[in-house]
Amino acid sequence: MIAVTLGVLGSLMWGAHSSVSVFGLRTGLDSFDIAAARVVGAAFAVIPFLLVRGLSILPPVKQTLWLTLGAGVPFGLLNVAGLQFAPVSHTGAISLGCVPLVTAFAANRFFGDRVSVSHLVALSILVLSLTVIWSTRPFEWIHVVGDVCFFGSACLWASYGLNLRRWQLSPVQGMTAITIGSMPYLLWYFLAREHTFFSQVDQGLLQVLYQGVVIGVLAVLIYGKVLEMIGPMMGTMFLAVSPFLIPFMALLILGQPIDTGDVTGLFLVVISMMIAFWKPFDRRKEVVDGNV
Repeated sequence: MIAVTLGVLGSLMWGAHSSVSVFGLRTGLDSFDIAAARVVGAAFAVIPFLLVRGLSILPPVKQTLWLTLGAGVPFGLLNVAGLQFAPVSHTGAISLGCVPLVTAFAANRFFGDRVSVSHLVALSILVLSLTVIWSTRPFEWIHVVGDVCFFGSACLWASYGLNLRRWQLSPVQGMTAITIGSMPYLLWYFLAREHTFFSQVDQGLLQVLYQGVVIGVLAVLIYGKVLEMIGPMMGTMFLAVSPFLIPFMALLILGQPIDTGDVTGLFLVVISMMIAFWKPFDRRKEVVDGNV
C-alpha cells in the first residue's frame, strides 16, 4: 500500500511536469534554461544534506556518471526539447508511457526477470494506447523530432531505474548522484549563455522550485523508493498513470482542451495497469523482483 501511495504521488508530480515546462517555453525560456533551473533547485536541497551526511553517501564516479546520464541533465534536455517540437500529449504517450515497456524487456535481458503472460498483455495494451494517443493529432514531420526526443528520454529514465537496482543503491544515493553529476552543466550554462532563466524572475523561480525541488528531488526520491519496494518492472508501471493526468494538467495550466482520443488512449493505459498488478492471465501470483 505504501508503494502504491508513493507511486500515485509521483505520478501526480510527473503529470504536471510537461505543462509546467511548456508554460516556461511559452514565456521565452528554452530547454537549456529549464534544465539549468532543475539543477539549481535540486542543488539547493542536496548540498545542505551532503554537508550534514558527508560525501561518503555518493556512489563511485563511474556510477554517478551513468546515473546522471539516465536522470540528470541529458534526460531533462531531451524531454523538454521534445516539447518544442511535439504536442504535450505525445510526451505522456512516449516519454512516460514507453518507460515500462523499455524497462520490462531490459530487465528480462539483463536481470533474467520473467515477463509473465499478464505483463505481455498489459504491455500490448499500453502500446495500443500510445498509438491511439499519437493518432489523435494530424501527422507532421516536426512532431517526429519531438517523438524521438521523448523516446530517447524514456530509454534514459529506464536505464536510471535499472542501474539503481544493478548497483543496489538507495533512492537518496541516486538523487544525490544525479544532482552532483549535473552541476558541471551550470558552469557552461552561466558562462556561455547571454540570457539565463534569472532574466525572468517569476518564471525562473517557478521552474527552480518545480523542476528542481519537486521533480529533481522529491519525484526522483519517490520513484527510487517505489523501485526499491516493488522492483523496476512493476514500479515503472506507475509512470503510465501520468499520461492520464497530463491532458487535465494542460487544461488547468495551459488552457488546452481535452481531446476525446487522448481520453480513450489514457483509459487503455489504466486497463494495462490493472492487468499488470492483478495478473488475471496467470494461473498463480508471480513473485516480481523478489519483493511482490
